[in-house]
Amino acid sequence: MTTPIVDFLEKYKKSDTSRLHMPGHKGTAEKFSNIPEWLRNIYAYDITEISGADDLHHPEGIIGESEENASRIFGTDTFYVTEGSSQVIKAMIWLAKRHWEVSYMQDMGEEVMLPQPYLFVLGKFHKALLNAAMLTGVSIVQIDHEGLSTEQIISKIYDGFVEENNPIGVYATYPDYFGNVFDMGKLKAELAAMNIPLLVDGAHSAYFKFLDSDKYEAYRHPIDLCADMVCTSAHKTLPALTGAAYLHVGESMSDVIPDVKYALDIFGSSSPSYLIMASLDAFNAEAENFRNILGHFCDKTEDLKKEIADMGFNVKTSDPLRIVVKSDGRFSGYDIAAALRKRKCEPECCAEDYVIMMLTPYNSDEDLNRIKDVFASLKSNGALDNAENEAGYNCMKNFI
Repeated sequence: MTTPIVDFLEKYKKSDTSRLHMPGHKGTAEKFSNIPEWLRNIYAYDITEISGADDLHHPEGIIGESEENASRIFGTDTFYVTEGSSQVIKAMIWLAKRHWEVSYMQDMGEEVMLPQPYLFVLGKFHKALLNAAMLTGVSIVQIDHEGLSTEQIISKIYDGFVEENNPIGVYATYPDYFGNVFDMGKLKAELAAMNIPLLVDGAHSAYFKFLDSDKYEAYRHPIDLCADMVCTSAHKTLPALTGAAYLHVGESMSDVIPDVKYALDIFGSSSPSYLIMASLDAFNAEAENFRNILGHFCDKTEDLKKEIADMGFNVKTSDPLRIVVKSDGRFSGYDIAAALRKRKCEPECCAEDYVIMMLTPYNSDEDLNRIKDVFASLKSNGALDNAENEAGYNCMKNFI
C-alpha cells in the first residue's frame, strides 16, 4: 500500500518552503522558550490545506488515494474522519435521515409532508447519538435487548412502528464497552426483509477486520455482516492517533455516497488534522503486518485471561483484545485498578463492580506480565501495599 499523505508531509518538511500559510507555528518550535523535544519534532509535519495537500472534504489527490487504499483493505467505501466516532455518528444519522426522506417521497409522492423521523436504538448508546438526534430532529426509540433473541428484538421493533412511517434505521452498538456482541448477521437479515437499514456504532470493532474469521467467528467486522453504515474508531484498537476514525458505507446504502463528504463537513472542522490523517494513511501500509501479529497476540491475551480466571477471579467473556474482570466480594473494580496502577498499569476503565483493560499487539510482553503479577499478588496477599484507591476516568459517563 502507498502512503501518499505521509510522503507529502515528509517531502514538504524537507522542501525548506517559507510557510506563508496557517498554522501559526510555521512548522517550527525553535522560538518556543520551553517545549519538550518530543513535541518540538511534531510541528514540522503539522500543516493545513495547501497546494498538493488535497482537501479531506473534497478529496481529489493524496487524501483521495489514501481513502481508496483504506477502502480496498476494508472491502467497502471507507472515509477518513479526524474527530473520532462522535463526528461519524452525527454524519451517519444525517445520511440515514436523508436516505429515508428520499425513499419516503418516492413511495408517497414529492408533495407529501414528511412525518417525524425516528430511529430504533438497541440498548445503551454513546451520547454522540443523542447529540446527533437533537441536531437532525430524529426521535429515539430505545429498546432494551439484553437477553432477547433476534426474533424478540424484531417483535419489539414491530410493536414500536409508527403507522405508515418506517424508521430511518435500527442503531446498535457492536461490541458494547464490555466487549459483548450479538448475532448481527441474523438481525441484518430480518431488517433487510423489512427494508430497514442497520446502522452500527462499531467504535471498538475496527480490528475485527483482521481477525481469523474461522477462529473468531463471533467477532466479525460489522461491514462483513452487511451492516448498511458503520463507524469505527481506528484509534481505539488500531495503531492510529486519537481522533482517527472511519465511516464505512455498505453497498446497500450506495445512494448516500455522493452526500458523505457533505455530511462529514457539516459536523466536522474545515481544517482537519493532517497528523491524524497521516496516521490513518500509515496504517494502510501496516495493515498486513497488523493482521499477522494480531492472531499471535490474541492467543497471548486469551492465555492471560485463563490464567487470571484460574486464580479465582471473575473474568467475563469479551472480545479478544479486552480483559473484563468483575468484582467478587473480595476486591472491587476500584481495588483492582489501584493494584494495577501500583504496578504501573493504567486500566481503560473501572467502577465499583468491574475493571476493563484494552490491549493491542503493541502492548509488550512486559505489560502482560505486569497484569499477571498484579492478580497473582492480589490472590496471595489480598492487596498490594500502599496502593492508592482512586476512581480514575469514568468512561461510562458517555453512555446513556
